[in-house]
Amino acid sequence: MRHLARYFGSFHPVRVPAMSRRAYRWELTSACFMPASVACVEGAFIGVIAQKSFGAGNFAIATITASTTLAMLTTPLWTRFAQTRDRVRVINAMQLAVIASVLAMALLPFNKMGLALLVVTVLAARCFLTGITNTRTDLWRSNYPRHNRASLTGKFTIVSTLVVTLTSIAVGLASDFAPNDQLARHAYRGVFVLAVVLGAFGVWSFSHVPWRGRAASLKVEREHRAQTDRGDPNTPTMWSILREDHAYRKFMFAQFVLGVPNLAATAPFIMALKDPMGLEYGQSIALAQTIPVFVTMLAIPFWSIVLDRTHIVRFRVFHSWFFVVANLLMGVGVLTQTVWVLYLARVILGMAFGGGVLAWNLGHHDYAPKHLASLYMGIHVTLTGIRGMLAPYAGALLYSGIPTFTLLDTTVAWSGLGGWLFILLSGLSAAGAILFLRLYLETRHTKAAAPADG
Repeated sequence: MRHLARYFGSFHPVRVPAMSRRAYRWELTSACFMPASVACVEGAFIGVIAQKSFGAGNFAIATITASTTLAMLTTPLWTRFAQTRDRVRVINAMQLAVIASVLAMALLPFNKMGLALLVVTVLAARCFLTGITNTRTDLWRSNYPRHNRASLTGKFTIVSTLVVTLTSIAVGLASDFAPNDQLARHAYRGVFVLAVVLGAFGVWSFSHVPWRGRAASLKVEREHRAQTDRGDPNTPTMWSILREDHAYRKFMFAQFVLGVPNLAATAPFIMALKDPMGLEYGQSIALAQTIPVFVTMLAIPFWSIVLDRTHIVRFRVFHSWFFVVANLLMGVGVLTQTVWVLYLARVILGMAFGGGVLAWNLGHHDYAPKHLASLYMGIHVTLTGIRGMLAPYAGALLYSGIPTFTLLDTTVAWSGLGGWLFILLSGLSAAGAILFLRLYLETRHTKAAAPADG
């Protein structure tokens, strides 16, 4: 109990360095409320609702589960939009847009138009969340020092993850305890409305977050914008960074390979929960969303300690293998129709996500000069969007196959890989892990292998 009390006590602002205390206090408060709305547009979570309540087909499910990464293609727009503007005000505006999207989703009818609007609304909300993610990295860089940045931002993620988990549990319980199937389909609506109210308080809290060095940062950005507008050839761009920063380019390639199977697996997993597993609403939400998200929260404290002390490449060398094992076990569980194996797979996936969410948000800082952090993050997010544009649809197609059709008087049909797809994805995850190992061996004796200071 003493260790548990010490752990929860570490969340108190008094434990935070004085320079970061005010920002931490208000951002932590926001993290207690805003994620209730964010949970309502999580791909795996809303994918189950779309399948169970709206009768969504494979394409709609793939699009919804891909929404997080598809939205990342808007990153260059958000990067330019946020530059020269107050980051807190920009984030507040996008948070309000997310809340409005969730409220709209709570009111949609169960018909084809409702399903189409659901997909569009989820995509819109994820675009705004992409803007928040990309813009927030500047605040984190300015407000929290490198040596404990992962630990502090990890606390936000833990709290956010807990709220997301509780929101998904609330929908699952409301649906399972509804007196009939018709009411079960509508059960999510009340939870979504409550999430909007909580999210609004989170927006108000975030409006009080300071931005250390705001005036100096905006001055540099205005000068950078002026250079860009004049067409100065020395002005850094995403393309010039990828061309000239060889280490970061290799890091992005390894990240791309590792990320593809993770994005490809979500839609097929949701499909597998219905056929062949035949699981009900609550258990489907638990496996698709609640368990991995909850375990993510538990794993973050461990991973944050490791990342605070380790360069991102070295971190990925051993962290990546959790994805390999998770995909392998998902394949075994689906092929043998063994539910407990699926639970184990999702626990391990949650452990992988615990490190992944920190590495994804903070890893680029080990390469980026301070004044180019947004551009480096923009490269990372845009490449994630590109693989998100392809991987979920490829995963759904490879899992379910091609419907029977006639081509030149020949009947063409393919039943798909089914559960074997997850075995294939496990192998691709292993390839990504090996790429990180090669990159680490190439850079371990150079400055790039040590954590950046800024």
